[in-house]
Amino acid sequence: MSAILSALVASALAALLVYRGWRQGRSAWAAGAGWLLALGSLPLWSRALGVEFGVSYAIIVFTCLAWALVFWRRESSPQAAASELRPLRMLQRPALSDGVSHSLRFVLAVPVAGACTMLLSAALVLPLPWSLPQQLAVAIFLYPLLWGALSAWICAQDKLLPATLVNVALAVLSSLILYL
Repeated sequence: MSAILSALVASALAALLVYRGWRQGRSAWAAGAGWLLALGSLPLWSRALGVEFGVSYAIIVFTCLAWALVFWRRESSPQAAASELRPLRMLQRPALSDGVSHSLRFVLAVPVAGACTMLLSAALVLPLPWSLPQQLAVAIFLYPLLWGALSAWICAQDKLLPATLVNVALAVLSSLILYL
């Protein structure tokens, strides 16, 4: 019981320090100390509840306490309560060129980038000196990270040509590594 109480106190103090650093803005030491204390509460929770539950409780309790502080210390502005409604404006249909551009961006960012990063993740783990199940596990964890990063980069581009060329280059390079 005392182990759970010490872990709870550490998580509460960590949430308080992170909240203080966030609200004051200029006291970065408080936010840094809060994050270090949140990380330091992991062994306390793990000792109290075991590693499987301890890590989960450390994250969940810290997050819930931080959000409770945000909710408890909220400020309601009188301007928000008395704001006037904006006049309604009719929605406009997007131009055909915008629809085509966004559709191409979707196709490039989702299925094409997914296939490209599937090849890339397999090509990246192939030269690792591990057993096949370990390589497969790394590829499975690497695939969504690469896919998300490449898709976000594609969506952030103004022009689709560089994104298309990067996709093609990564797919060709990965295919050469895998199949030659």
